[in-house]
Amino acid sequence: MNDLVVVDASLAVKWLVNEVHSDKAYALARSWADDGTQPVSPYLMAVEVANALYRRVLRKELTVEAAAHLLRTLLASGLELRETPGLHGRALELADHLRQDAVYDAHYVALAETLGCECWTADRRFHRAASPTFHYVRWVAEPPSAR
Repeated sequence: MNDLVVVDASLAVKWLVNEVHSDKAYALARSWADDGTQPVSPYLMAVEVANALYRRVLRKELTVEAAAHLLRTLLASGLELRETPGLHGRALELADHLRQDAVYDAHYVALAETLGCECWTADRRFHRAASPTFHYVRWVAEPPSAR
């Protein structure tokens, strides 16, 4: 098994706030810690997580202070942020290939492709779009036998 795994913002948010499949996201994090797998993400993950937390602030589910604390906790968790040469251009190509409305999600796939590792998401819609072509794109709630 590769010692790296790409984690997208949708999965990272599940580590911070209790949502459907947060338990599965925690289980993945524990299994990666146990086997020495390093979670990595492109730098844009922090922006996406901050935005997701801020939406909760706007809905009065979190205070700004709580959201900022959660983001600091994630960034101090050992999750490694990486930028690889050609990442943005490849993400553009992948987003077009997958007929996506935005390029954000394709950055995670492009990073996993470059690093030769799996890409884990909690975004079911994106998983359905990407996994038929990119078998290394995994969904948080896949049954254990599919991992």
